[in-house]
Amino acid sequence: MFRTDLYRGAAPYYDRYRPPYPETLFDDLLGRLPVSGTGRLLDLACGTGQVAFPLSPHFVEVVAVDQEPDAVQFGRTKAAAGADNIRWVTGSAETVALDGSFELITVGNAFHRLKRRVVAERMRSWAGPGGGVAIVWGDTPSQGDLPWQKALEDLIVEWMARAGTTDRVPAGWASVMESDPHEAVLRRAGFDYLGRFGFSADQTWTVETLIGFLYSTSMLNRSALGTKSEEFEHELAERLGPYSPDGSFRFPATYAYELARWPGPA
Repeated sequence: MFRTDLYRGAAPYYDRYRPPYPETLFDDLLGRLPVSGTGRLLDLACGTGQVAFPLSPHFVEVVAVDQEPDAVQFGRTKAAAGADNIRWVTGSAETVALDGSFELITVGNAFHRLKRRVVAERMRSWAGPGGGVAIVWGDTPSQGDLPWQKALEDLIVEWMARAGTTDRVPAGWASVMESDPHEAVLRRAGFDYLGRFGFSADQTWTVETLIGFLYSTSMLNRSALGTKSEEFEHELAERLGPYSPDGSFRFPATYAYELARWPGPA
């Protein structure tokens, strides 16, 4: 299991430096479900609202839940500018108390961090008849075979060891995801699995935005790095500089969502 409180202080970086999900992904999701415009959305492990905000116009109420108080407060402050149908709740997906049913339940870039069996069974209890579950995610900048991506991944691994943050990623979690994929977890909970739907979007990064992105992660945020932040920034710039004469780093990112549906009464 992933430890809790790994994102302390990361909310501003998460909101600023995490690329948004492509509009085409949400358009496709809303078309496949589809939603009525009068239902409710539950966004679990919501972060600062990367799923809740773009989907909020399609629902009467959005309930955004995250166990990190910083993320919830950041999202609540941001929503005050006009997204008044989002209700922000501090709590874990495994234990939060919620009333009523939801037309769509989403988890963005976080289902692997949760107790998936427990959460899937809870989602079953929250889903209205025909209600959907969408597990959404996207590539990170270090995922890929480009030379600069390999250099960035090597730097991340080295700095996790130097900063003492290797325990923030449970050993063997990737093999668990491979042997027991999300599809199997959702099917065991009683959902009809409708498939995985992928999209691509070109991304352009700089040294500054890559540092900001890493400060949004659980492994190498400023809280985790402590007094080593300045040294980390200098080394990242030094290591990646040779791979980009113009200072930009581009790659085609993959985004996807897995869609399931609850066939019967909640």
